[in-house]
Amino acid sequence: MDAKDLKYLFGGLTSTLYEYYSQVYDSLIAKGKKKLGKGEEETPAISELIKRVREEHSISEMLSRGREGQAEFTQAIAAEVRRILSKVGVVTRADLVRVEKRLEEIEKFLDKKG
Repeated sequence: MDAKDLKYLFGGLTSTLYEYYSQVYDSLIAKGKKKLGKGEEETPAISELIKRVREEHSISEMLSRGREGQAEFTQAIAAEVRRILSKVGVVTRADLVRVEKRLEEIEKFLDKKG
């Protein structure tokens, strides 16, 4: 996730939470008025509002899936780049590290013999 997107994330989060808060608040006010005989408006049950919220994906689940997707995408690109570099014959950093390690082993072996 890019830091530039944080303001949009919080804007969406605020909007979503306000919508649920507003629905519950309105429902409770209407139920209170109805109970006191001052309102006759039919309102959805609080349990129905909670159920609706639970059925929708939570924000944390969406963020988690987004991070997982981003990680999978990055891994797929890295694997493809490694495959292409290998096919073309380009030496990678990992190849150089292996060669350097092997050279060190050979030098140590020769130092013991010589």
